[in-house]
Amino acid sequence: MKTLITLFILVILLSSCGAKQNSIINPVSDWFKSNIWVNSFTKVLLGYPDYPITREMVEGIPYASLRIKIGKGPAGLMILQEKRDDNYSYVSKDSVLVKIKKGRIIRTSRLNNNLVDYYYDNDPEFEKLIKGSISHKKTSGDISFLDIIKGNVSFHELITFEKEIFFYSTRVISLDNPMVKGLTVRVYTKLESEEESIQILDREYKVILIKEVVENKRIKWKHENLYWVDPKTGFVWKSLQQIAPNVPAISLEITKAPSI
Repeated sequence: MKTLITLFILVILLSSCGAKQNSIINPVSDWFKSNIWVNSFTKVLLGYPDYPITREMVEGIPYASLRIKIGKGPAGLMILQEKRDDNYSYVSKDSVLVKIKKGRIIRTSRLNNNLVDYYYDNDPEFEKLIKGSISHKKTSGDISFLDIIKGNVSFHELITFEKEIFFYSTRVISLDNPMVKGLTVRVYTKLESEEESIQILDREYKVILIKEVVENKRIKWKHENLYWVDPKTGFVWKSLQQIAPNVPAISLEITKAPSI
């Protein structure tokens, strides 16, 4: 697998070429000279204008890439560093790392609180959920009045969930700041919309919106993750995910898809 070292060498070699090759080297060279990487987390909450990332720029870089935005921080570009099976590792210029598996963030590094472990017991696969071939039980079969007595689910939530077609699952995560090991969260997943269109850098994609409601009652953490998914392949083109209570939602858009 090619690494960032290869990309640095490529930039150096291309920079030494003549003016005739400027149309080729500018997108790559500009990426390293500009501020389109993810800024340090101290700046994320303040809000900065996004650096203009263009289709020409991402096509000029010989690697898959994604656009990331954390909270109110500036949008930045990350490139694919490594692919192992279904795990895709993206890295920014200042070494922020995001690892993704089938559209879901499963690990991060160099944020103020990182997802260091992610174990999913029975998270529904998006493609199977869309095609109706999933075997997970609906929410109404997994939540009982015993959950209400224990304080896991309120009566209002029980009624609300039973009116919607959610699929219940659990996952276990670990964080590093503060250190939390083996935190179990409940996950309720559902198809949120019919097929719709989204645009990423002037390209249109047909997608279906899938919503996850993720919660842990003991630490009073509840949030929604949103995924815009290709209805035919299950590929996630865009998502909005929160990995920890003290980390703002992370927006991801695939600007250049990895080869399969």
